[in-house]
Amino acid sequence: MPIPKHKYIELKAFFDFQRKKEYNKEKLKKAIEVMFENPEVLFDELWDKMRDEDMQEVPKDWVPKDENLKIEGEE
Repeated sequence: MPIPKHKYIELKAFFDFQRKKEYNKEKLKKAIEVMFENPEVLFDELWDKMRDEDMQEVPKDWVPKDENLKIEGEE
């Protein structure tokens, strides 16, 4: 049931904040739907937030999947 106009005017700040929260919830839900349909979107979002100081050191036995980054002799 919509908010009566007179009640909205009376409690404008309250309703504006509730509407702001609802807008952001809907926006987040939509973003999650897109990310689950396209996991690369989620990866890109998280990777863009990664900073150099957040990165972990490479274990000695790790071999990259990217052939261009493998060292000769790594399998």
